[in-house]
Amino acid sequence: MRISNSTQFNRLQSSLRELNAGLAIAEEQISTGKRATRFSGLAGNDARISIELRTAISTRETYVDNINSTKLRADVANAALLEMQTVATDLRVELIKQTQDLYKENLPIMNEFAKTQIDRLANLLNSQVAGVFVFSGPASNKPPIADANAIKTNFASDVNTVVDAASNTAATIQNNANTQFNDRTGTLGLNAFSINAQSTTMTVSQTGHGLKVGDKITFSGATAVAGLDMNDTFTVTVIDSANQFKIEVPTPANATVNAGGGAPVTYIANSFNSLGGLATTTEVTVNAATGLNISYGELANQESFANLFETLNIFANVQVAAGANEAQKQANQAEYRTLVDNARTVVEQAFDDINRMVADLGGDISRLNAAKETHKNEIELITKQLNDVENIDSFEAINRFQALRSQIEASYQITAASRGFSLLNFL
Repeated sequence: MRISNSTQFNRLQSSLRELNAGLAIAEEQISTGKRATRFSGLAGNDARISIELRTAISTRETYVDNINSTKLRADVANAALLEMQTVATDLRVELIKQTQDLYKENLPIMNEFAKTQIDRLANLLNSQVAGVFVFSGPASNKPPIADANAIKTNFASDVNTVVDAASNTAATIQNNANTQFNDRTGTLGLNAFSINAQSTTMTVSQTGHGLKVGDKITFSGATAVAGLDMNDTFTVTVIDSANQFKIEVPTPANATVNAGGGAPVTYIANSFNSLGGLATTTEVTVNAATGLNISYGELANQESFANLFETLNIFANVQVAAGANEAQKQANQAEYRTLVDNARTVVEQAFDDINRMVADLGGDISRLNAAKETHKNEIELITKQLNDVENIDSFEAINRFQALRSQIEASYQITAASRGFSLLNFL
């Protein structure tokens, strides 16, 4: 009689391999706390559910990151606006001092104060976070104020600020200041543009342009000139005459051209440095949630900021004409006080406008915070759902580990015994 234990031995070996594989899984579960470290290790629909839940968490985390970066920029803008309110308050205080009888003694102090505040206001409007200019709207890579010194220099050379009741009244000074800062629009002639081949300097013909070096000018309705798209914003680099100036183009011309570019070619010019390159009504929009877009921020080219710059530039240069006689002297002084009173009204209105901006921005920040809090709550809820799918009870894993180890030990004992089976064991 012959007995073969080959089949039994193979079954024991196969059982040991399965038990060892289960033991390895149990060890991994104990160390990670997860049912599996791969989606394929999850049972049934759990893999699909896990992927969907992780995607939902990732989406909301992206929204939170987006809101955090946006909120940081909004907070910087808010702090800058509060500082601008301080500028307006300080300016109002100095203007009140000018109504006193000793205004002549205070006038040089006022001039120096205004000059420093121009720089301060420019720096505030140029506030940035990680290279993003918060008052530039969608044109966030452009500083709103390219050159504060250019503003002061151009104003001082263009606007006569010597108060004279006979020839340069408060109203005249204010009107000239408005012209200096407000946008100018118009239409160019047919032969507006000329450029030489391989040159990056374009000559523009425009009657009575009134521009200065550093100003920004934006053309629209123009066709390409020498391979260059003229429907863009350019910087004025040279003033040739009252009717001609030069701009810098981004790439060299591919031909020599002295022609128009189509008619009509309209333009908008801004002596407020880079502000001509900013959108006039477009704020930054952030996607804070599915179907929720929040527009926030303030643009540097708002009238309130321009009015502050106008007033500061006026009083950075203002003087009062002496007058040939006492009557003229008194008239000039009265006109100066009118200029001061008008300026106070403008500054107070600017303060109120900036206060409204602070309130609007505060509302935007509140909406961003609310959206962020909603996302955080949803992430917490989804994470709990994900844990139910992926995590394993540690006691369950330990018990299974111990049970598997006991089974393996018993299997090894049986295997060892089976190796000694022979016909003699049955005789």
